[in-house]
Amino acid sequence: MRKVRSNDNLVQPSRYLWANIALLVITGGLLFRLWYVQIYRGDHYKRIAQNNRIRFIEIPAARGMVYDRQGKVVLGNRPYFDLVYIPQYVEDQEMTLKVLSRLLNSPISTFERRLKQGRGMPRFLPINLKRNLSLHEVATIESNKIFLPGIDISMAPRRDYKFDTPPHMVGYLGEIASRQIKPFNADLTTESDQYRPGDLIGKHGLESRWEKYLRGQRGSKLIQVDAFGRKTKDHGFTELILPETLSKPGADLVLTIDMELQKIATKAFSGKNGAVVVLNPNNGEILAMVSEPGYDPNIFQGVLSVDKYRSLQANPFSPFVDKTTGGKYAPGSIYKPVVAAAGLEEGIITPNTTINCPGYYQVGRDTFKCHKHSGHGAVNLRKAMMKSCDVYFYILGVELGVDRMAKYATQFGLGQRLGVRLNSERTGLIPTSAWKKLTQRVPWTAGDTPPVAIGQGAVELTPMQMANMFAVIANEGKVWRPYLVKKAVNYLGETILERESELISKAEGISPKTWKELKRVLRDTVMDEEGTGRNAQVKGIEIAGKTGTAQVVSLKRNLTDLDVSTKWRDHAVFAAFSPVQEPEIAVALISEHDAVGGGGKAAAPVAQKIIAGYWRLKEERAAKLLEVKSH
Repeated sequence: MRKVRSNDNLVQPSRYLWANIALLVITGGLLFRLWYVQIYRGDHYKRIAQNNRIRFIEIPAARGMVYDRQGKVVLGNRPYFDLVYIPQYVEDQEMTLKVLSRLLNSPISTFERRLKQGRGMPRFLPINLKRNLSLHEVATIESNKIFLPGIDISMAPRRDYKFDTPPHMVGYLGEIASRQIKPFNADLTTESDQYRPGDLIGKHGLESRWEKYLRGQRGSKLIQVDAFGRKTKDHGFTELILPETLSKPGADLVLTIDMELQKIATKAFSGKNGAVVVLNPNNGEILAMVSEPGYDPNIFQGVLSVDKYRSLQANPFSPFVDKTTGGKYAPGSIYKPVVAAAGLEEGIITPNTTINCPGYYQVGRDTFKCHKHSGHGAVNLRKAMMKSCDVYFYILGVELGVDRMAKYATQFGLGQRLGVRLNSERTGLIPTSAWKKLTQRVPWTAGDTPPVAIGQGAVELTPMQMANMFAVIANEGKVWRPYLVKKAVNYLGETILERESELISKAEGISPKTWKELKRVLRDTVMDEEGTGRNAQVKGIEIAGKTGTAQVVSLKRNLTDLDVSTKWRDHAVFAAFSPVQEPEIAVALISEHDAVGGGGKAAAPVAQKIIAGYWRLKEERAAKLLEVKSH
């Protein structure tokens, strides 16, 4: 019988061969991968490993401080706490937001909206979920951080608004809008300078106008964290050097404002609506500026409710409007010195020219009344100014004509922006015959002129222009540009900007003789006991000024302001400078719809307190300086 041979011995060697080949390939692949990871890409994976236990922390930069001319703080900073979300460490976004919502009693939609703004940013950068946490909220988050990986509390310096902080002057901060980021970053080269979603920028006042200087440069540092993203001690990693870049505070601003005088002006104007402007007539420095009603800048530090914002917007006295440069008003009788200057220069009147005031003036069918219905009788320029006789200026205005009055008004810097560049500055309006033809498509008529001659009709000035007009009279023809910031000083103490006084123009068409006469009659308007401005007198100090009552609506005979709605009451106006010779201060104010009365009753006493305060401060400071020198 023949023996059959098995195939097992033939198959077995081939199986060993393929198994060995597979083992070699796998081993080779593992060795190659080990070489690739540890040697070829070792540095790369080392950085990734470090990032898993290292957190990037931004160091917010403090905004620059704001000081007054005496070195007193107008606007400073204090620490605030924010809730931040770091995407790199958050394990469950939905659950995290639900927990935060319960802990802070805030809707999830608010957090989601904030996260949406941070899309596109690197995952290691924090996203601000809620600003200005209370101490209770901070404690709540800190005690629950173990359940909230990726959630942290950040401290940042923000504005410290006091009760006496002038809101329209300093402005406020708000989050940068998405549409603003690109244009704002156009000139910023370094990453630390770049604006990001959620950054705060100036929205009004000095904060907005001087954003470039006030904004600091953020810093950064790296810290070691545990699996929950919490900071740990550097045990076992002493070889690791964690870099830190310090933040740089913004530049400090030194203002022309005298904060003590600012407080005096604010207190004197308390309870009224309108504006006050105080200038140095010799260089255009703004010494004080008040706009009422104001608002609390702190409302913009947190979340401003829709209802609160709407209530402020609905206020008929416009608390968000800076009336010092953005309010336009008929100046009333404080405009009469402009008309007087025109009459003197054109030879239509002399100081002794006498006109009879019967209490009214007739132009065609139109009758224009004097504020004293029984009339002032025979008046020259001094008496007409001192007693604010309207008929005298009606007649003078008609003789001059509207275009000649406008010609001299421009000599005073009126009808144009003064270039304050703070908030929204308006031009005001000095009417001409061409202006009416262009805007109303009808010619100027004889009946249009008398109201213009007493600062009514189409004439409109801002309070800043009113103050500057009297500063021009005080310095005899120099139109200085009003300004608020003297210099900017960086965090190293270096002056990086210093502003000089700027002369806009000079009233070449008005002679020294006319300036002297204007000063004389305006002095008597305040210093004479029969003058309408006598309520502005300060003992021992010479003051020149003019009262005004800006009519809002014509009233029927025998009706007074007290008989009509508040919104139809006249505005009380007053403007002055002191002293008459070598003046140091010019003041203008307007009190809207004042129930007390006209400029003499309602506005002049306010100016009196401001001027008296100025001289008292000067005397006290001189005494202190003398005392220091004596020691």
